[in-house]
Amino acid sequence: MNSHTIIIIARILITPLFLYSGSGKIINFTDNVLKTPFGDMLIGKLMIIFAIAIELGGSIAFIMGYRVKEISLLWIFYILLTSIMFHPFWAASGPQQAGQVIQFTKNMSICAGLLCFYLLAREQRKS
Repeated sequence: MNSHTIIIIARILITPLFLYSGSGKIINFTDNVLKTPFGDMLIGKLMIIFAIAIELGGSIAFIMGYRVKEISLLWIFYILLTSIMFHPFWAASGPQQAGQVIQFTKNMSICAGLLCFYLLAREQRKS
């Protein structure tokens, strides 16, 4: 298998996380809005709409190889922000803290993979 094929497979393998999350936000829109720090306010609704666009739109573009460098950076920023907002392990205790640490560190691992996609796309643009 050549490196181009492996890169396509890797892009396909990373997107189900975002596709699943984005489609879940559509299906359970109101519940997701209420989970935001702003609740049912307009800004909470806008946050979820932007999240859907980032997750679903980004996934489609990423699979197609369109703007991989930019989407990688966007997803890294998005994951860092949502991890701080929704997985505050530093504020939890007991078994809940362990679960939040796992979710937070898992997200940091995803960021590491996306950083590799960013660097690879940057190098491909140079050549």
